[in-house]
Amino acid sequence: MTAQAECAFALGRLDGLLAGLGDSEKRLFCWALLRETLLSALRQAGFADTELQFNGWFVGTSRAPQEGALTSCSPRAIVQAILAELAHHTWEPLAEAARRVQAMGRFVAEREDSQDDEFAHHALQRASVLVGQAAGGKGSPLPFPALVRLTAMARQDPHFAPLERATRMFSIGDRDIAYEQAGPRTPLWAIDIKLGSLFATCGTWRIPLPCPGAMTAQVLAAQLLDGERRLVLSGSNAAMAHRLTHCAETARQRAVTMNAAFGHLRSNARAPLVWMAAIGFAPLGLDQVTSGFGVSRRGTYTVSDALIAAGLVTRNSIKGMVVLTGQEPGMAKPFPSAPQSALAPSPAIAEFDAAMADIDRLLARSSSNYV
Repeated sequence: MTAQAECAFALGRLDGLLAGLGDSEKRLFCWALLRETLLSALRQAGFADTELQFNGWFVGTSRAPQEGALTSCSPRAIVQAILAELAHHTWEPLAEAARRVQAMGRFVAEREDSQDDEFAHHALQRASVLVGQAAGGKGSPLPFPALVRLTAMARQDPHFAPLERATRMFSIGDRDIAYEQAGPRTPLWAIDIKLGSLFATCGTWRIPLPCPGAMTAQVLAAQLLDGERRLVLSGSNAAMAHRLTHCAETARQRAVTMNAAFGHLRSNARAPLVWMAAIGFAPLGLDQVTSGFGVSRRGTYTVSDALIAAGLVTRNSIKGMVVLTGQEPGMAKPFPSAPQSALAPSPAIAEFDAAMADIDRLLARSSSNYV
């Protein structure tokens, strides 16, 4: 009961925190949530070098996370399936972030196999069915009965039940040697993507967020007693809620920095949008700024120059590609001395934003002529 009470408090605190976020804070949170969701899914699927390779893989300067004996499909298939799912999410800030990553991400695959795509999409479909069935039971003000039902169904489902260790044989000369190897990872990341709808149905959350890292193989272990399983389940969900709460609190802090630097610009100005993606998700190449935010090639240098002058990004050349890496202002240099400790507005950003506003008005006027 103590573990469940702590978990319920963590889930409720996250829900209340998200309800009070402003528009910029929601966008910053969604970028961080999307990154955490993709990294967690790849780690759960067995890609041990995900943290090292993800940024370069997204930009296109390094290979994909390395497949191994425990992986069931390619990393590209997992990422593309999750992005396609979240691009239609009911919470628009999260859906917008997923669509932008779809447009920007290179995610080059060493091999493309339609069976991997089918596997990833089927995992999400099956997870949706299980979560819907678990949430459709008798109503409860807390999500724990539904979570217990979900784990029981996942343990019996051939798609998600943990695979037992297998014995393999290999020959050295005239001798046959047997060794034990862990079974491939089952796609529990798909349940994480859908789990938020269970919390929303139970009334725990207002928004059905993905829950990276909430469903683990340890939760489904056959040797656990019922009480032990509830303890592990409460602990994994509480840890997930704490991680997302940290993302929300960080988003609030970054929003203060962004408002100080870009408060004089329009709400849909390109410079703050680029910085939010670079600081919250991953470094961006100039081509990605063009494809993700509708900035011309010449405009990318105007935006990057202004962001560098404000101390919000660094610009590096990696394998012949210009890459913008987001940073907090204090990481490169202290805030410039000024009243209210605000960042000095950049004339280059303001000039570029005014030009983009003129283009937006012309496009809106021309499109209205055809209505």
